[in-house]
Amino acid sequence: MRKYWLLFAICTPVGVLFLLFLHFSNIGKLPSPIENFEHYLLSILLANAAGLLVYQIDKTLDKRISWKESFLTRFISGILVNMAVGLSLAIGLLLYGLKSSSAEIWKISILMTIVLFLYEIFYGWFYSYRHFAHTQVEWLRSERWQLELQFESLKSQISPHFLFNCLNTISSLVYKDSKLAEEFIRRMAETFQYVLTNQKRTFVSLREELEFVKSYYYLLQVRFENNLKLEINIPKNLLSSPIPPLTLQMLIENAVKHNQIDGENHLMVYLSAKDNTHLLITNTKTTASANPVSTKVGLENIRKRYSFFTNQPIEIRNNGKYTVQLPVLKESKASV
Repeated sequence: MRKYWLLFAICTPVGVLFLLFLHFSNIGKLPSPIENFEHYLLSILLANAAGLLVYQIDKTLDKRISWKESFLTRFISGILVNMAVGLSLAIGLLLYGLKSSSAEIWKISILMTIVLFLYEIFYGWFYSYRHFAHTQVEWLRSERWQLELQFESLKSQISPHFLFNCLNTISSLVYKDSKLAEEFIRRMAETFQYVLTNQKRTFVSLREELEFVKSYYYLLQVRFENNLKLEINIPKNLLSSPIPPLTLQMLIENAVKHNQIDGENHLMVYLSAKDNTHLLITNTKTTASANPVSTKVGLENIRKRYSFFTNQPIEIRNNGKYTVQLPVLKESKASV
């Protein structure tokens, strides 16, 4: 219905302009709206009838000839068919209805040619723009869908990764201290509840992540006792900033996995901030752990997840200490 109202809004002034031009070219003055009311009404009706006919012809041609595949053919065919129909209608009315002269026929023919030519140009431009916009929307929708699938796939790796490493720890404790293993399992269940609760979330607050890290640190201390130390020094103003869940836990886990920890090899892990724009996860380096078990998830998973929300890279410095620098995400990202 909206299209027909738009068609009426365009055709009505065109019909009036046709009448004004023909009347002025013949008599030398504009027609009076009161004295020539019937002529005005007839011109408007004819213009709208012609416009509706041309519109229906174009819809039929759109189904038969694609603008995308054969733009020039569709454009020329639209002009020729619409001109043939429009001119036939106009000339027929002039000859048999209004008893017009050949001069008027020529005038109306020229006017119809110009109007239809301009109409076909705007119609082709509008159709091409609409097709381009529709294509872009579909492409963006498809890309977003692919990104969401990829992101969900990345998040689905986290839970098995965490569980796998916790079970490894239990296996090393169960024969050494059954009571401690029982306490570890209970704490692990509480900690794993966080994993299950937040696995499907895109973000958690840094405050939530740090509380989880503290609980996870307890599980590590059960295994490594005082040979592993964790220090957290992050400004309070950053605690509400968003972070993908389990990011810090996975980096601490990687530090533990790739370094030997015992009475002679102590590992220190520091969580800090730089200029309120980056988080620093730094660990000292000991003798490399022999044959560390890798599920190929850790740092690469974090890197890919961050790439969805920021163009800033995750930087790694591996010198006297091993440091991973994460960009602090804006709180507005949490709504993504």
